[in-house]
Order: sequence, then structure tokens, then C-alpha cells
Amino acid sequence: MPDVSLFTATEPVASDIPVIIRYSVEVGGLPVYNESYDVDKLAVELEEDEARAASLWLRRLKCVIAARHRPGFSAALTRCLADGQCCDNGAGNAEKIDSLGVASKEA
Repeated sequence: MPDVSLFTATEPVASDIPVIIRYSVEVGGLPVYNESYDVDKLAVELEEDEARAASLWLRRLKCVIAARHRPGFSAALTRCLADGQCCDNGAGNAEKIDSLGVASKEA
């Protein structure tokens, strides 16, 4: 939080101060994947297509869950976040993460 005083602590954050959301995945306390999102840019994306933005945020949860027991966790996670397919070592035995939040094996 930027420096505030007792009189300004509840005022809105000034527009020249960036507000960032961080998405981080750790394994055993060590970070393996990080993303940062500017709230002002997210606000524009929400305005343009709220359903798509929500779906992409939900993907961030579903992919970690799907990659949890895969070989090559970091590669599986990175691939899944990029295109919604969770794969062993990021390349094999693909699972498409569907819109209902359920992982299902592709034929």
C-alpha cells in the first residue's frame, strides 16, 4: 500500500499508482509459475467480454488441479494455461479442460 496517513487511508488509490493482481503457483514453497495482471487492463477486458475473462480466470484454477499429478508439472501447467490442454510433460496424453470445470480424456 502506498504511504497513507490517518486521514487518507480510506481514499481511493490514485490513478497513477498501479494496482496489480499476482497469480503464483508454488511447489514445496518454491515458485514454479507466476503471472501479473494490471487491474486497469483487466477492467477493459471485463468490459469487452466478461464471460471470456471469467473463463480464463477459472482456467487458472482448473489447470493447477489437472496438472497436480502429471509428469512434468510445470510444463503441464504452462501448456494448460496457454491452450486449455493439460498434457504429460506439456506434450503427451492430452486432457482438454472443458467449460464445466471437468477434465476429460480426449479420444
